[in-house]
Amino acid sequence: MEKIKDIMSKKSVVFKEDSSIKDISKKMGKIDVGCAVVVRKSKPVGIITERDIVKRVVAKDLDVYKTRAKDIMTSPVETINPEANIYYVAKIMKEKGYKRYPVAKNGKYVGLVTQGDLINYFTEQRRKFVLKNLSKKIKNKYVWLTKITRNFSS
Repeated sequence: MEKIKDIMSKKSVVFKEDSSIKDISKKMGKIDVGCAVVVRKSKPVGIITERDIVKRVVAKDLDVYKTRAKDIMTSPVETINPEANIYYVAKIMKEKGYKRYPVAKNGKYVGLVTQGDLINYFTEQRRKFVLKNLSKKIKNKYVWLTKITRNFSS
């Protein structure tokens, strides 16, 4: 069974509720991620996206040094178990309009699954399916084309 723990992003930004938006933004930019998960004793209690920072801080001329995560985070935040089925999580994310979904095990934050993670997974599954079902002659052309297109998208 395909589990969310196999595709989730482990590269994420985690901060406490009293962290400044300046520190959070700086870290998000440094590791090139679109959100930060806010935790209390390792338990996810909120999430802050780039859009939250723009709309709730910058657009309102708030001081990024004084504004804290707890002031702008979306809370409460729902989490998913790392053992959850990938297809189930994709369905939930689509139904609820989630772009990011914090993953927690026994209440403790362990990672984040994003729409990008799901797209990458489903794209790879489709590629495997196509390769499995193509004739050898066509398969060689397909493999060659996918290598070329990957080079362009990198």
